Order: sequence, then structure tokens, then C-alpha cells
Amino acid sequence: MNVMAVGADSERRTDHPLIEFDHVGMIYQGARQSFVAVDDLAVAVPRGQFCCVVGPSGCGKSTLLNMVAGLLEPSRGTVRYDGAPVQGPNTRVGYVTQKDNLLPWRSVRRNVGLPLELRGVGKRERAERVDQMLDLVGLAGFGDAYPRELSGGMRKRVTLARTLVYEPEVILADEPFGALDSQLRTVLQDQLVRIWERTRATVVFITHDLGEAVALGDRVVVMSSRPSRVVLDRTIDIPRPRDVFSVRFDPRFAALHEELWAALSPEIEGRGRA
Repeated sequence: MNVMAVGADSERRTDHPLIEFDHVGMIYQGARQSFVAVDDLAVAVPRGQFCCVVGPSGCGKSTLLNMVAGLLEPSRGTVRYDGAPVQGPNTRVGYVTQKDNLLPWRSVRRNVGLPLELRGVGKRERAERVDQMLDLVGLAGFGDAYPRELSGGMRKRVTLARTLVYEPEVILADEPFGALDSQLRTVLQDQLVRIWERTRATVVFITHDLGEAVALGDRVVVMSSRPSRVVLDRTIDIPRPRDVFSVRFDPRFAALHEELWAALSPEIEGRGRA
């Protein structure tokens, strides 16, 4: 199996961004009052890009992913996917959430294979694809284990494998490594980059960690405090392939980190917008 052979369809259009937020606004209606989470957002993500999004807590970063996935409808503006408005659940994307959400009564193999079962993939092909994916994320030999028998990092690998096994052309990642210790986070960052380099899926990666954003991304979008807007859209001009273990020692890494922090820190401190 050619894992996530994205872009193999020669007839697929490439004259538009794969993901586009066209002057999008999002208003949440509370019991007593409403509030604007996102205000007039205009961002486009081309096919194959690894785009990281950072911003203060509560600024609507997860809202962006939910709109791409078709789980939320914008209050105004349009979210487009492959040139068409997103209307209802978007089955062409994979979503890695902060929690692993593994089914405790299913083995690792059956958790990873669940999306293929739901798509009617035959047992033989399903087994082959699951075993390949477990090997890809470093879990070969753990297929018969259950979630309760795994460490937090291993559970996160299972979640990543479950997302990748059905070959989505887009990976939406909502702080997938945020709860892990720094050493394990770096290991999984490296693993994700290696998978991305092989597959060239489009990635929209939410994080609070500027270092993570610079190490992983082709681009970092910095969001303001609520109501959210873009305060900086920065290309990460560190050559690939990158070694996430050593990239932090690159002088360019430090300069980019400083520039991003200069844009983000006023938003965190509440000075970014009156």
C-alpha cells in the first residue's frame, strides 16, 4: 500500500488553495450573552503545506479546525475545501484531537482498523494496512495490546495511526502532543515530520508552543486574542529536511522564535487589541 498517496489523481484541481477561510466570522450564543470567537478571518492553506497556528488560549484555534472538518458552520463568510464550501462532515480530513479517545474494549489493532471497518474495507486489506501503519509509528508488536496497557505516548501513537490509516489528504491536529513531557514530545514531533515527508499530506497543526511551531511548520500563523484575527503570517525559511532534535540550535530558529514571540506576547498580555 502506498500510504496516503496524496496528489496521485492527475485530474485534481490545483489552481486554488486546498483550505480557505474567506472572511470568516464565528459567533457563539451563550445562555446569557453571545461572543465573537473569530472575526473576518482570511487565510488560505495550499495543498501539501505544514501550517502551524498559534495564539492565546480561547482565541478560536480549535474552532478553525472544527469548521474545516464540517463540525461547525461559520456565522459569516465561507470555509472552502478544495474549492467548494464545506457543508456537513468533511470525510476527506483526519482529525487528531488533544485526547486520544481510544475505545478501551478494542485492541490496538482493532482501534487503528476502525475507520477502515466503517468504510467497508475487507479483512485482509484491513489487516495489511493496519500492520503497516503500526510499523510506521513504531508500534509493531503491540497490535494485541489494549489501551489500558499502554503509556500516554504509545496511546498518542495509536491515535495518530488511526487517523493516518484511512489515508486522509489533510491532517487536522489540535495540540496533539501538548500533554506529553518534553522528551517524548520531541520524539513524536520527529515521527510526525518523517511521516509528513513521506506522504506530503496537508497539515493544519494547532499548538501553544512556538518552538514546536518553528520546528515543524512550513508556515506559522499567529492569532490575536478574541475576537481572533491574524496578527502575523510567517514563512519558516529553515531548509528541509529538518532534524527536530537539533533544529533549535540553528541561529535562524532563534530569530524566527523571537519574531513570533514579539507578535504573540502582546496578545497573551491583553495588549494586542482594545
